[in-house]
Amino acid sequence: MSYGLMGLRHQMESEAMKGLDDLAQQQRQQKRSEEQMKQADRTQTMSAVGTGAAIGGATYGPVGAVVGAGVGYLAGEFL
Repeated sequence: MSYGLMGLRHQMESEAMKGLDDLAQQQRQQKRSEEQMKQADRTQTMSAVGTGAAIGGATYGPVGAVVGAGVGYLAGEFL
């Protein structure tokens, strides 16, 4: 009888450890996904800044480039 209980205890401990390991793996995956989303957002904002600067620069020279970069930044952050 005691061998059966010891085996059951070992099995339950193993299942609990596997559950904790699965949870930790899911948390790591979620953190990676969040980092990828942040990176994509930063890339989009910088792309908008570059586009705004290029359009502003082509239209109004250096001052237009600065203004266009600012507008591009705001567009990238809030749209």
